[in-house]
Amino acid sequence: MDKRLFFFCAGVTSTLFWPWLPARDVWLPLAVIGVFCWRTRPATAGLLLGFVWVLCISHWQLAWLQLPGVGERSQLITASVVEVQPRQDGASRLIVGLSHLDGQALLPKPRVLLSWYGRVPAPQQGDSFSSVAHLYPPHALANPGSFNSARWLLGQGITARGYMTGTLAHDQASPGVRARLLTRFNEAAGELEARPWLRALGFGERDELQQHDWTMLRALGVSHLFAISGLHIGLVAGLGWLAGRLTGHHTAGLVMALALAAGYAWLAGFGVATQRALLMLVMLLGLLAWGRYWSGRRILLLTMALLLLFNPWLALNLGFWLSVLAVAALIWLSGGRGRNRMMWLQVGLGLLLMPPVMLLFGGVSWLSVPVNLVLIPLFSVLLIPLLLLACGLLLFGPVVAAPVFWLLDRIFTPLMNGLHWLAETFSPWAELSVMTQGLMMLLMLLPVLPMLPCARWLGLPILLLGALLLWPGPVWQIRVLDVGQGLSVLVTQGKRALLYDTGNRFPSGFNMADGVILPLLAKLGINKLDYLVISHDDSDHSANRDYLAMRVPVQYRWGAWPRGMPCRAGQRRQWERLTLQMLWPVTLTGHSNNDSCVLRITDGRLSVLLTGDIEKPAEQALLARNALLRAQLLLSPHHGSRSSSSDAFIAAVSPARVVHTAGFANRWDFPAAEVVARYQQAGVTQLITGEQGMIHLVSGDGHWRRQGHGRPGPWYNRLAAWRETGGTSAKPLE
Repeated sequence: MDKRLFFFCAGVTSTLFWPWLPARDVWLPLAVIGVFCWRTRPATAGLLLGFVWVLCISHWQLAWLQLPGVGERSQLITASVVEVQPRQDGASRLIVGLSHLDGQALLPKPRVLLSWYGRVPAPQQGDSFSSVAHLYPPHALANPGSFNSARWLLGQGITARGYMTGTLAHDQASPGVRARLLTRFNEAAGELEARPWLRALGFGERDELQQHDWTMLRALGVSHLFAISGLHIGLVAGLGWLAGRLTGHHTAGLVMALALAAGYAWLAGFGVATQRALLMLVMLLGLLAWGRYWSGRRILLLTMALLLLFNPWLALNLGFWLSVLAVAALIWLSGGRGRNRMMWLQVGLGLLLMPPVMLLFGGVSWLSVPVNLVLIPLFSVLLIPLLLLACGLLLFGPVVAAPVFWLLDRIFTPLMNGLHWLAETFSPWAELSVMTQGLMMLLMLLPVLPMLPCARWLGLPILLLGALLLWPGPVWQIRVLDVGQGLSVLVTQGKRALLYDTGNRFPSGFNMADGVILPLLAKLGINKLDYLVISHDDSDHSANRDYLAMRVPVQYRWGAWPRGMPCRAGQRRQWERLTLQMLWPVTLTGHSNNDSCVLRITDGRLSVLLTGDIEKPAEQALLARNALLRAQLLLSPHHGSRSSSSDAFIAAVSPARVVHTAGFANRWDFPAAEVVARYQQAGVTQLITGEQGMIHLVSGDGHWRRQGHGRPGPWYNRLAAWRETGGTSAKPLE
């Protein structure tokens, strides 16, 4: 049984790595083979059936994206609100279940994430409405180290995004019991300073936590304490069992444990981690009532198999795998004995989870283990029981519960302030480069190697991997980052770096510095910038300049800075092996786009021309000045706008490649069709960041060599292209 369960989970999990989504018609022969192998080859049967199951569910859930108009125009939708996520800028995000699209009923009802920009309050949970919305498939910025929003959306069961500004019809639902309890909590907690933390821990509502709170939780490695999961459900079940045992009946203890755990899971909104913990608890309590014993491994495997059976896309949820690994580590470590067993259990858990945390989040917190040693007992013995008491008292009214919430505030406020001080003072989160991560993994593997079969033969590939990590890279490289509709280019010579423009930042708090640039610098092991060049003041080019200057030491600030070296034609700087030549502007004209800094970077053989947002008047002036424009690589002026890239300019630059820095499904339709036609007529290879992700080019033998081809990563990174082929493509999509 364990083998079949394990390989069924492995078959479902394989969807994480599919380079493309296989055609739907392959499921039947694979399913037949799996059924015939069920008795004789359990591993093969489990693997094939898991593969077939996630394949069928994926096509079933995504089929509606093939309907006319999706991703192309605004459409009439009818939906009900599943969840509301308020944002810091006052707008809201709604997760809705879509019942009709342009009057056509949908089955299954797809889950869609909608951004609400209306002037009136957004619909609330349980409300039904009809509206006009523009929908498009999940899409992620494709850069090393960037958060993969496409995988995250599918992992939440969300198959499209969109936006709307109002409703055509709105049917408000009467608030349920949980909503009424949450209202009573808001009245009882009032203006308490610790209210966001109590709301997150009691109801699973974390929308009031600020960005600096999340930064602190990550820095100290304690985010799990506010993501209601196994720790919380297990503790509540333990309290229920103790209460039931006071009656003297074993069955009463089991019933009370299940009732309290289910009640807390319901109060917390039945999140994924909560569902998993509750399912494991139900199986464990059922086995105890039945008088049977199953190993922890079998319970974990059966829980995983059931969850993946009901929701195969959980395999795309990295939080799911992190919690599975945590439970597996606990099972492995739980056989220890001794007076300090709980302490060593926590220490061992922290050490075992360090590699997956490092690989998933690109760093480690060196304070995580000691902080958790203090906080986990504190939460278990004092804070969660008090919070459960306060939430229970809400049934009798907010006035009855208010004193307990006041007491919790007196405890939580200094505790959270102390944790913030700890995180700010010691900065315990360490971002690790790819090389450092690889070397740490090798060091962790060395003690384990002698215990593995054929250990001496494993040493050679590990040594080769270590040599590759230490091997020097090309002389210089260019990465045109995927920052949506904006521009940011990273030029590197080893660990020396120049950044040209910084991408945009948004009222919601999301910005391209935190989302793209800083994670990439950390991944490359770059901790300072020699040059930060800002082409001009438009926000999609300059919005993160001051923030980046605070986060990363900058030696030279060049371009559109309040205090820095302004761009002027004729400026020339020698930067290691490269020459930096500023070709434009001559003087500022007051036209933001045409005042963009035009920078040519060359090693004497290879060149790149960075043009900002210049338009045809600036192009003509450059041609009139006989500026040295020739370059093998060009960033198309103004993201490929029809106002730029004249025939004469293209001929003067004569590039082999041009990169259009245009965002996916941008509202300006960059690059313009006529611009694409001009470059095509000139025989220039064209690349678009919004379609293909970050463009990475390395120097070598007098030409640019591109690293990777097409949009990188698995199938869920190319859903827009998959939709355009009608969902029938059986090969990787470029």
